[in-house]
Amino acid sequence: MSALLLRGGWVIDGTGGDRVRGDVAVRDGRIAAVGPDLPTDGARVIDATGMVVCPGFIDIHSHSDESVLVNSALESAVHQGVTLVVAGNCGGSSAPAVGLAAEELEREIARLDLERTWTSFGEYADAVERNGSSINFCSFVGHGTLRLGVMGAEARAPSSGELATMRAVLASALADGAIGLSTGLIYPPSAYGTTEEIASLCEVVRDYAGLYASHIRNEGDRLLEAVEENLEIGRRSGVRVQLSHHKASGQKNWGRVRESAALIEAARADGVDVIADQYPYTASSTGLAVTIPNWVHEGGSRAMCERLRSRGVRARIRSEYVETGRAWDRIVIARARHRPTWAGRSVAQLAAEAGQDALEWTCDALIEHEGAVDIVHHSMSEDDVRYVMAKHWVSIGSDSRANAPYGPLSSGKPHPRSYGTFPRVLGHYARDEAVITLEDAVRKMTSLAAGRLQLRERGLVRNGWWADLVLFDPERVSDTATYEDPHRYPVGIEHVLVNGELALEAGETTSGRHGRFLRLGRDAA
Repeated sequence: MSALLLRGGWVIDGTGGDRVRGDVAVRDGRIAAVGPDLPTDGARVIDATGMVVCPGFIDIHSHSDESVLVNSALESAVHQGVTLVVAGNCGGSSAPAVGLAAEELEREIARLDLERTWTSFGEYADAVERNGSSINFCSFVGHGTLRLGVMGAEARAPSSGELATMRAVLASALADGAIGLSTGLIYPPSAYGTTEEIASLCEVVRDYAGLYASHIRNEGDRLLEAVEENLEIGRRSGVRVQLSHHKASGQKNWGRVRESAALIEAARADGVDVIADQYPYTASSTGLAVTIPNWVHEGGSRAMCERLRSRGVRARIRSEYVETGRAWDRIVIARARHRPTWAGRSVAQLAAEAGQDALEWTCDALIEHEGAVDIVHHSMSEDDVRYVMAKHWVSIGSDSRANAPYGPLSSGKPHPRSYGTFPRVLGHYARDEAVITLEDAVRKMTSLAAGRLQLRERGLVRNGWWADLVLFDPERVSDTATYEDPHRYPVGIEHVLVNGELALEAGETTSGRHGRFLRLGRDAA
């Protein structure tokens, strides 16, 4: 393995403490020494003058479950300084793949020219390791995936037998190294789950010392109730809780993050082990199918598309929209594989050009694409983003799959967070706007996330710990990806080390694939 000496940089160790000038020696995959004027001892010297040397960034909320098998470089992640992505979020994971979960997964990965070679979580982890990865990887088990595998996409509570089976499948996945359980409570079939069901599953997660992460049931009008539900799950089960991409959606709800933060802080004071994560943008990204009510999704994506052909179903949806409404001019198509020219244009624009209203156009678009159309939704307040970011218990996650400006992952106009999340926090919010300090930004991206995942010897610049490290220029670091032109790497991130080896050198991806699949029980907890 390589021996490296990172000479003369500003060391930000990940604790939140002040930077200090010094060297970092790396040998046999680990940090061998930290201090001033370290001896070379035959190591290759990298001049870090003027740069920050810090722990590698942990993307605690990633959707790179399949993209790691398409592009093992994980280009848009490693160029941001990310050395670990955490997949399986929002209730969906690539494993375990049985029943309807396997059918839905195979339909999805076929669009990426992938073939499923696994069933269990352990087999999926092995497949990722065989394929190789430039950075480290771990994954939750998705609650929706469990439900699809055990009881299909039915909108009901599980029987006692079905719940026992889900608990057993979850326990098996955790024993295979899954980092915990995630829910996506706006996405069927996870949305069909009750508080009692999820708390029961979280008892299993607690017993394995895993983490529970939730895309909560509502981030708009019922934000506070949705936050409280997951705090209650933490209270009932004793599980550690991660509230995913915390925000308030819809202009009439702007400012309510102050109330939701107060709920979280009160629960923390009462002993609930809960924090949140965030991406630094005022737009979200998801599938166009989320605009369709949950009852239409029962039975899976094929059943949904068949229902959407019915005029009666569309009429019922329309009647519900009288109350809920949709800001179609703020919903922008990111990817539609059969209609690449749609990318970057709003549903309102495309519907008007087609001579349809937005709901009719949406139903037709989903049918044409078997339910799979990606969107960017401009729905949040900049003031809220800043308020949430300033909370010391909020970590950073991209809420995106890793993309690349070439190959199958270069299509469309995905959310710029895929390329810009971490440098945007460092450059725009820490350096330029002083919302947080640079040292605290690094802490949020490193030790805070590592602590939630209970990773062993990662997340700090410390003697003997794994050498997952980033070298960046604090004066230059910046995101360059935009909504109009998202496939753009950031600037100012020069070198990335993963397990002691260079994954990014002078801003260019190396050929090495030194990442590991980190497993609960072996690498964490």
